[in-house]
Amino acid sequence: MKKIQQLCFVSGVALATLATASAAQAALVVVPADLAPGAQYRLVFVTSGTRDATSADINDYNTFVTSQATGGTAAIDTALDLALNAAGFNPNTIEWKVIGSTATVAARDNTGTNPSSPGVPIYLIDGNRIANDNGDLWDGSIIRPIDRTQNDTSDTFSFIWSGSSSNGEALIPNLLGDSFVAGGFTSTSSNGWIDAQTAIDRVNVRSVYALSGVLTKPGGGGITVPEHTSILGFITLGGLMLGGAVRKGRK
Repeated sequence: MKKIQQLCFVSGVALATLATASAAQAALVVVPADLAPGAQYRLVFVTSGTRDATSADINDYNTFVTSQATGGTAAIDTALDLALNAAGFNPNTIEWKVIGSTATVAARDNTGTNPSSPGVPIYLIDGNRIANDNGDLWDGSIIRPIDRTQNDTSDTFSFIWSGSSSNGEALIPNLLGDSFVAGGFTSTSSNGWIDAQTAIDRVNVRSVYALSGVLTKPGGGGITVPEHTSILGFITLGGLMLGGAVRKGRK
């Protein structure tokens, strides 16, 4: 009987530890639960990868964020890829643009979010709404910080490149490609999310924000993609361990 109790205790501890670890991991949410099927929206994330800001060509940055979103291949190989694929999207057909400005294009025009058009709600890839529409995105603040990466990791205090002001216009003379480039911090939802009144040497390497094209919500509710190991799996495993221990103890 004592051996059974010891096995039960060990199994319980292992189960609790594994379940706690899994619960601590967030899950990507790429289909917002608060929208009706057929509604349109966009997704946004901060890149886990970094690059310099020496290029004055906006296409270089758009290519970079697309590669970050897709893993640089047509395969389903990033957490964001997996989430989008599971939700019924083809990740390789989604357009991604950097939220950044160069001498030839402002961030709000590069991303198609100019407040002159109403736009659609924008969501962080963890399901939290960032802005209600284009005007809300560029009114000087956002609803919450953009601090989740395409790999489903948290980035709560990084300086990102933008070359942009908080109204989405180009921030001269600190554009992408200039000697010193403006940016923001992933830790804030104030105007400092994109314009922290700071410019640093363009040869440094930093993350950037990536914004998707307009997506349409499929039928049904919000779709989440959990970690590869789930709490339910741990509960099942724990139950089998405990059951086995009891059966052996009765023989």
